[in-house]
Amino acid sequence: RDPEMSRGLGDVYKRQFSQWPAELSVPRLAVYGLLLAGIFAVGYATLRFGLAGAAVACLPMVACVTIVAVYRPGWAMLGLFTINYFIMALRHWVSFPIGLILDAAILFNFAVLLFRTLYGGVGWSRARNGLTLAALLWLIYCVLELTNPNAAAFGVAMTAIRSYALYFLLIVILTAVSFDRYKYLPALLGLWSVLTLLAVGKACIQKFIGFSPAEINWLFYEGGRTTHLLSTGVRYFSFFSDAANFGSSMGLSMVVLSIASLYYRNPWMRLYMVAVAAAACYGMLISGTRSALAVPFAGYALFIVMSRRVKIILTGAVLLLGVFLFLNYTTIGQGNAVIRRARSAFNLQDKSFVLRMENQAKLRTIMRDKPFGAGLGHGGGKALAYAPEAETSQIPTDSWFVMVWVETGIVGLLLHLAVLCYAVGRGVFLVMYRLRDSRVKGFTAALTAGIFGVAVASYANEIFGQIPNGAMMYVFMALIFLSPRFDRELAPTDQAPAAQIPGKA
Repeated sequence: RDPEMSRGLGDVYKRQFSQWPAELSVPRLAVYGLLLAGIFAVGYATLRFGLAGAAVACLPMVACVTIVAVYRPGWAMLGLFTINYFIMALRHWVSFPIGLILDAAILFNFAVLLFRTLYGGVGWSRARNGLTLAALLWLIYCVLELTNPNAAAFGVAMTAIRSYALYFLLIVILTAVSFDRYKYLPALLGLWSVLTLLAVGKACIQKFIGFSPAEINWLFYEGGRTTHLLSTGVRYFSFFSDAANFGSSMGLSMVVLSIASLYYRNPWMRLYMVAVAAAACYGMLISGTRSALAVPFAGYALFIVMSRRVKIILTGAVLLLGVFLFLNYTTIGQGNAVIRRARSAFNLQDKSFVLRMENQAKLRTIMRDKPFGAGLGHGGGKALAYAPEAETSQIPTDSWFVMVWVETGIVGLLLHLAVLCYAVGRGVFLVMYRLRDSRVKGFTAALTAGIFGVAVASYANEIFGQIPNGAMMYVFMALIFLSPRFDRELAPTDQAPAAQIPGKA
């Protein structure tokens, strides 16, 4: 069906990969049956024999998952997206570095693709695009930073490279190769909507029922209360690492899903996406994260520009201006803790904002003679833990971009910003001038607006590279670069490029 998939593949294998499991219903039922049996076996083994028994009982289920993943790499990528979303929920329950779970999921997906490559049918050429090259250049620069004499211990530096650049390159490649059809784009949005509801639901449990014992331990014995139990109110964090990470992620869901709702043909699906976006907005507000407000403000502003429609531009501008005036120039609702904390985001005399500016002034003095940075592992919380002797260890960065600047220098920061601008700029260009199908155009516009919103909010918090937001950003960037392929799959070849984003699909 796809010339790239059929290259080097015999007719027998082509029929097997294209028809399974559509025609071979018995093996499909067997796989599902084994999966169900495996779930029960894991539960029994855990209760009867502990973790060792659970590990053995998982083997049949792992085998079934591997078989399905080999035949459907796109499903495996959706599984990676889901695992990445829940990784931080384990931070209070396990003692090993939870980032290894994401490493294992990435390696599993690559192993699946490499195994399938033995029989052909893997379009590696889809990963040959500008974003992969940009990610590779950024990875090379980060590797060269290992030669920086100020870099922390090798293990710490490699951890920084992993979160800075390695995940970026690997996830971009996996997304481009695994999502070979347009159907995976709405499937991903649908899956993400369910994950968003689960995250908001967990935050509501924390607000209306209470925190779990593990969360109480983190709040009162590991220092979490200093940033989450404030005199202005409680900051809820769901199953994320902290309230800033949760609030920004909910802002991202709000922007992307609300914009995407305009382009679903099914009215019930449009209504559902709007409801999920509203729930995400509520989650963002109860997180108490003021910087998260930058995500909808910046994201919606960029979407208004991309629309190129006078009605959308005027309506959106009035709404954004109205919200800004309400928060910045009125005292309406000041008795509500959520509104009061959101309103403080526009107060330039706020103590938190003033302290951040003072810290950046101190860092500018230190970084004056360090164009390539103070070294990997010397910024943010990592420096205090792994390089306490560094002069930057006592100065919080409080920003993703400030941390990149401190660790990789002004050269690294400019390169990093260039990569982000390239990804966002590519999305804007495709939406405004190239994409023709309304669904692909609308979903691409939503992803582009979401990435831009998170990038702007990352100036105030270290959220861009955190789990799960970091991997989500990389998947969304890769989907933007895949959008022309999806457009050719859906749009008539003789249709001229549309000049505007339609109101709905």
